[in-house]
Amino acid sequence: MHDSFLPLLMDPQTRQPLTLNATQRSGEFVIEGTLESLSNSYPIVRGVPRFAGFQQNSNYTSSFGYKWCKWSRIQFESENIGCPMEGHTRGMWEKITGIADRDLKGAIMLESGCGPGRFLDIVASKNGKAIGVDLSDAVEAAQENFANNPNVLICQGDALQLPIKSSSLDGAFSIGVLHHTPDPFKGFQQMCQAVRPGGDVSVAVYPKGGYYDFPTVQLYRALFKALWPVLKHYPPLIYSYLTAYGLRPTASVPLLGKLLRAVFPHVRLPDVRWALLDTFDSVTPSYQSAHKSYEVFRWLKDCNLVDIEPGDWGTTTYHGVTPSAVDSVTTVQSRAA
Repeated sequence: MHDSFLPLLMDPQTRQPLTLNATQRSGEFVIEGTLESLSNSYPIVRGVPRFAGFQQNSNYTSSFGYKWCKWSRIQFESENIGCPMEGHTRGMWEKITGIADRDLKGAIMLESGCGPGRFLDIVASKNGKAIGVDLSDAVEAAQENFANNPNVLICQGDALQLPIKSSSLDGAFSIGVLHHTPDPFKGFQQMCQAVRPGGDVSVAVYPKGGYYDFPTVQLYRALFKALWPVLKHYPPLIYSYLTAYGLRPTASVPLLGKLLRAVFPHVRLPDVRWALLDTFDSVTPSYQSAHKSYEVFRWLKDCNLVDIEPGDWGTTTYHGVTPSAVDSVTTVQSRAA
């Protein structure tokens, strides 16, 4: 944790300010210590402030912790140069957020549910500063990926109770994460609350009727969830390898390929490593909701965002701008009318 991020953090339970007690440092980086409010104390372990999820083996994000620690860099742009998925992560982020050519120098952006940090890497490449929050052990992989980077902070915390001060950031986004929480709209509200007036907020969740909403995907997810306490990650991992690699040749056989994918759902992508990762991701989460386009649009309206536009990545991606004081007054007046 770099010292410069301290003024942006707060006690997520009480919203009180935090003071730092560093017990181990490396220059301006805090390696070990605590963040303390009047009511609570939160440890900093291996450079990561731990607001929630730390050493909670039963939390509902265990599959994500395993996945991202195993495949921590597969989706980073630097790992895909000259490969089939080159440019995919950058293009995905730009199309969802609506931020393409803009230089982010001086901007501080939050990612809610950062995993190992492939989208934080895009923010950093655009000269911005980034805060990544994740409840799972993926923070270990993310911290390793951004070790000694003064422009990236990794926090272990709950997307439904973010440890970020209100109106302190220039933007926030969540891509493919909030549908894995018990209350996606609350997670979106938390992001909006952290962003200053005139800042960018973007979200992408799974659509109703898409692959992740297939009945067979839900069936396998329920099965592997029931087996996880005893057999851990092994059943879904074996399933993912068998389908991603074993059924790959059937993709070119129209009827057979379609039938096998209906019975044994799996993700097909040009890079089999990505297909393996995304197949595992589709059949393991404890929570995985799907949403209608208008429902997600209403999230932005209900948080009073302005300049709302759909993202160019599926039907349930939107981005908007947090309202200024003038925008807020106009919204209240229009609703009163």
